[in-house]
Amino acid sequence: MANIEQIKFRTKVCFIASQGILKTSESTLKLNLSEQYILSYLIENHNTPVTKDDLLKVGWPDRIVTEASLFQVIRALRVKLNEKNKGDVIETLPRVGYQIREFTREHVDLNQRKVSNIISKINKKTLFSIGILITTLFGSWAWYLSPSQTEPTHFLIENENMGTNNITFITTNLEQQLDLRNKVKAIFAQQINQHEKITTTDKKIYLYKSDDFYSIAWCQISLETKQCKPMTDFSYKIAPDEWHKFTQLIIGNKKIFHENNCILPESTPDPLSIVYRSYIDNYGMISKISNFYISPTDKSNIFDYSKVSFIADKKTGRYQALSLSAESLTINQKDSQFIATLKITPKVFHWAYQNNANLNQNKAVIFSDDDSESNSYKNNTVYYNYIVAAQKRLQLIFGKNSGLYWLHSNKNIPLTLMQSTNYQ
Repeated sequence: MANIEQIKFRTKVCFIASQGILKTSESTLKLNLSEQYILSYLIENHNTPVTKDDLLKVGWPDRIVTEASLFQVIRALRVKLNEKNKGDVIETLPRVGYQIREFTREHVDLNQRKVSNIISKINKKTLFSIGILITTLFGSWAWYLSPSQTEPTHFLIENENMGTNNITFITTNLEQQLDLRNKVKAIFAQQINQHEKITTTDKKIYLYKSDDFYSIAWCQISLETKQCKPMTDFSYKIAPDEWHKFTQLIIGNKKIFHENNCILPESTPDPLSIVYRSYIDNYGMISKISNFYISPTDKSNIFDYSKVSFIADKKTGRYQALSLSAESLTINQKDSQFIATLKITPKVFHWAYQNNANLNQNKAVIFSDDDSESNSYKNNTVYYNYIVAAQKRLQLIFGKNSGLYWLHSNKNIPLTLMQSTNYQ
């Protein structure tokens, strides 16, 4: 039998040293040689603190490198080992080095695993068929009882300084993390190649990747206040196969922040907040503006929450109404990965621009946010957004389906009352 040893960590990631790979129940990831050497050495010496000098010799046996190279490998291993909190697997020992304490050794029969995987797939198909039947029988009447209850998604969040920029990567798995990191490094490398320096400087950058799109938001940071400078914030939502268009935008140093363009109905109730956003897909780049209204109710931390969205006509530049919606918003500052979790319960949604039935055919990413909300209302499903960063009259909002966007607040709406955070 083909038996191999694997090391299983508390994060449910397994290391197979003989193959130099990390495995989870969903994916396999190949480590580079330095990562393999260092992780193997930490495992072999798990009962003893390992110094940085030892790891430098182990990780790069044929050459001399600085501690910066070691820090980069440790940081990459933390991401690939799915550490939710620093030290979940690799513990930092101040003024000493690093140590791994908790793991289990397992022996796996590869032949048996292949058989188990086949059986598992068959069982999944059977369960899926049963699930469809149950859903068909009971789903229609259950919808009317109450909105579907879901739980907030747990995200993999990593921070890294690149040049004078601080970058936050938000994903749901390791592969997405690595993809984002590689894309950012490629942009900086192209900037150096074309301009002989990194032209993106002193920015706080947030990136998110889902299976269906990329989302990026950033702002220029004031070195004195450590907060966003006015009119330097922007956010983009990008179709997966159109990332090169965004890269060209950044490399070419083209204008990358929004116009101060506000669209207000004739009678505008207070309070009002505005979102400026751009979308990139095979239709090109299209701008969108959304007006948000948030009003208190008689219940604590629960608000009436509605918005009207407008998109720009590419020929005339004029904005046309796209959609309007109304929902109930509950703000929860406890047990959140971010500053706060926003629980959104649907009430009303209406398309003003085009029929929802045509969206799947058009494949325009600009419609994806509203299309997702439309489905939430149609399926009566609660969904969640998050406050990622905040300062006076400016908040960064994030949603699993909507991505990242800046909320400009003209009044002291409830979201502006969240505790401000420095962008570093």
